[in-house]
Amino acid sequence: MQTIHETMGMGAIGPASVCDLRLSQMQLASLTAAAFMGIISSSYFWGFITDKKGRRWILLRTIVISLTFSVASMFMVSFQTFFIMRFITGIFVAAPSFVAPTYLSEFFYTKLLARVITHMFMFSAFALIYMPFMNTLFLKPGNMDFEWEVVGSLTIRPWRLLGCAVLLPGVVALILILFLPESPKFLFMIGDTEKGMSVMNWICRKNTGRSLTKDQISTLHKFQRFAQVKRHKADKHFILAMLSDAMPLFRPPFVGTYLGACFVMFVMGMIANGFGLWFTSMRNRNYMRPGYKGQMTFCDILFEPDPGLIMEPDQDLEMVCNDAFIGFADTYYLGILNFTLYNVCWLALFKVPRRAIFLVGQLIITMSGFLLLFIRGNLPQLLALIFLLSPPLVINAILGGALLANVPTYLRAKAMCICLMWARVGAVVGTILTGLYIHIFCERLLLMISILTISKIACSTLSLSL
Repeated sequence: MQTIHETMGMGAIGPASVCDLRLSQMQLASLTAAAFMGIISSSYFWGFITDKKGRRWILLRTIVISLTFSVASMFMVSFQTFFIMRFITGIFVAAPSFVAPTYLSEFFYTKLLARVITHMFMFSAFALIYMPFMNTLFLKPGNMDFEWEVVGSLTIRPWRLLGCAVLLPGVVALILILFLPESPKFLFMIGDTEKGMSVMNWICRKNTGRSLTKDQISTLHKFQRFAQVKRHKADKHFILAMLSDAMPLFRPPFVGTYLGACFVMFVMGMIANGFGLWFTSMRNRNYMRPGYKGQMTFCDILFEPDPGLIMEPDQDLEMVCNDAFIGFADTYYLGILNFTLYNVCWLALFKVPRRAIFLVGQLIITMSGFLLLFIRGNLPQLLALIFLLSPPLVINAILGGALLANVPTYLRAKAMCICLMWARVGAVVGTILTGLYIHIFCERLLLMISILTISKIACSTLSLSL
């Protein structure tokens, strides 16, 4: 939830800050992508360190630092400082985004991982419900309307407080992790048998009410010896060690399926997190357009000039900056559908092969993209847009579960961070392309999304052999 708030939350906070920070369209697009850029730049570093220092060790430190910089960013008074602070926030929020599923995966049987990780990512749907609730509370006209001058050019307006309020799930996560142990698989991997046994004994007591049996202890000792051998590496220069540690992922038997998974993540990130980051802004623009829109397409409503507007020729006409939002009900629908899809897929994984779920999800995305090109009417367009943006998040969750279930422990964090890094690259590409060019090439952008989804069906089929 914290990662979604720090990245997708800028879809509302960014446009709301336009007047205060005097942002151009290019600056707004860059600002919304800043956290994604930070995530991309640091992802592999955190993956490497996580496999050295530990999952819980990294989670505790990076959550604290990311929360600190995120709060500080909400009090910046210029585009440059706001961008830098959001970028630094992204650097540190990168770790929880992939370490959390890696950490969780090491407490469960391999056969359960796909369902467990899908269920975990379901909380991103809660984030998509929590965000519009907070957006409505702070940004909807009539709820909060204040402007407090503090010092210099710093004024406190609702969007700044919103940026602090959405961090609550991150604070809750930090508190919960304080009461959890380190990953037992990681402890066995680094040869810390005593702590590993202690954690496994804690898990056994929680699950069964009894301590480990002698047979279980003997089996764990065998696993520890196997895991420690896998972990052993000679000392190398730091940069060379980072590169060499990831090389097994790009050699047989992993290379083909892993590259396919990275490409799928890239396309899904571009759609769900890149194009989707502008969902709230696009729906707001839809509702703010006056007149009858029943016979207009999605792109016409957003970007076709309104001939009914009266242009004032007076020289003394003063342009007023408008950063208001009409409402956030449509974002609730997006979150609710995501929540429903996660649960449907979680149940389907008990009986239906992952490959079938992937193919159905991709067909839904492709059809929704094509439908947005020509369908009319507010409700059909809203449904098509929601069905375009929701399945990619679920597909990435299922793919993440498949990846974690089939990659060895000593490669797990690095594999997950590189794969999710490509999802963030897609998000940056998607949000910048949408922010800069959708008003010019709206139909072409939707067509590109649909074609890319079709082209990656082959890659997703390959990656699901994991």
